[in-house]
Amino acid sequence: MIANEDEHSLTAIQWFNKGYDYDIKEDYDNAIFAYTKAIELNPQDPDAFINRGVIYDIKGEYDLAIIDYTKAIELDPLDADTYTNRGVIYDNKGEYDLAILDYTKAIELNPQGADAYANRGVIYDNKGKSDLALADYMKAIELNPQDADSYFNKATICKKSGHDSEALEAYNLFIRYTPSEDPNVEKAKQRIKELGGTI
Repeated sequence: MIANEDEHSLTAIQWFNKGYDYDIKEDYDNAIFAYTKAIELNPQDPDAFINRGVIYDIKGEYDLAIIDYTKAIELDPLDADTYTNRGVIYDNKGEYDLAILDYTKAIELNPQGADAYANRGVIYDNKGKSDLALADYMKAIELNPQDADSYFNKATICKKSGHDSEALEAYNLFIRYTPSEDPNVEKAKQRIKELGGTI
């Protein structure tokens, strides 16, 4: 892994900083190595577990990511973002009820966290709980008025339920805030036409 390094001379903080530097360079294997060294020297640092968990997530090693996020939560049970991160992993693994529990806990800890509402809304949507999903999308938009995906998801629910004017407004806001290369832009434009609106 890391060549020509006197491992014994580095502190936990120095290993952590090395891990961060490797992370920024997308050198994920060395980042994991460095964060692991930091954890060995200071197993009480939740940030090292969180950062290593993020990398495991990027690498698709979801079970290892969950272990790290769970340890970070044990060390710092009030960190809403870690619950959100773990919720995303559960979501990716198809463990939707566990994801909802984590997103809900994140919201309890930080009611201003838009991502937790948006992510929980998607799961409710997929479970057919449209009312709960819509409430979460609207809260996510309230907290982050440029959340393009939540506008699209809100619009889809409104269109299905016959609330055409709300759907039109949400589709237009989605187009305003999402990058033009987003594959859903054409879909949104088509639905606006179907609803008799203008872009």
